[in-house]
Amino acid sequence: MVQRGSFDGGGLSRIDALAVARASTAFNLYCSGQADLLLDKGMIPSLILPQLRGRPDFHPGPLLATYFYRFNVTRAPFKDPRVRRALALAIDKEAITEKITRGGEPIAQALTPCGISGYQPPEGLSRDVEAARGLLRQAGYPDGRGFPRVSILYNKSELNEQIAVEIQAQWKRELGIEVDLRNQEWATYLRSLDTLDFDIARSSWVGDYDDPNTFLDCFVTDRGNNRTGWSNPQYDSLLASALAEPNPTSRFKILQKAETLLVTEALPIFPIYHFVGCLMFDPSRWDGLYPNLLDEHPFAEIQRREIQSSK
Repeated sequence: MVQRGSFDGGGLSRIDALAVARASTAFNLYCSGQADLLLDKGMIPSLILPQLRGRPDFHPGPLLATYFYRFNVTRAPFKDPRVRRALALAIDKEAITEKITRGGEPIAQALTPCGISGYQPPEGLSRDVEAARGLLRQAGYPDGRGFPRVSILYNKSELNEQIAVEIQAQWKRELGIEVDLRNQEWATYLRSLDTLDFDIARSSWVGDYDDPNTFLDCFVTDRGNNRTGWSNPQYDSLLASALAEPNPTSRFKILQKAETLLVTEALPIFPIYHFVGCLMFDPSRWDGLYPNLLDEHPFAEIQRREIQSSK
């Protein structure tokens, strides 16, 4: 979020960035004219997002980013891929985007968002509660009986908590399993991920560049961003083959095969939705701001429009 600053020939000579924790506070600052720009959708209260659509200062756009949950596959019962698959199949993702996020986010069946030119993510898994219950039975937990008490870890935020509460309720209703909620401050949460001190954890990934590799490389064995304990030689080999493949079409086919393994077979993670970015600014006052996949907004390109007075 950017507060009013100083201007030099239409460009910015100073930027005041306000560190605000609550979306309601940030939005009130914007509406009262104390801030010129909201750069982060998290700074807009989700309850009012539907009412903002159509306003000239509301600028939504898809992002190269995905919200997902990861399993610690080194812990029981998540060592068993049937359990991971069952929990993923039981999630009603539409309920999350319609009731909680409310920003028009597309549900995610794959980790990689659509929009990368030439790449088609795999179809992934559709919701199938009966199949989920059958897998739990096969894994030794009929109707959730005997399932150990596990927890969802998330970093503190209203949105993360609301999503965790919804998933907790869905798993209880559909599978009969009890899940606790565990929230931590950001630095502690990151340490818990790094040391695999969790059962299930809320996560997200924002692409660094416009290519599926920026998502899929995270889950190669021992990558710093893997944070699941998962290791699969076939997956590692596919990523290495893609890196060595000079033909773009062939390379994308290899990456699609790897992503299929990740999100439909092995499931150390399950995607929930792809992010939508929402900028708020008055287009009659500002140039150089545009929604884009990488959510990049160089301040050097932002200029203040000259306001023409009528005579």
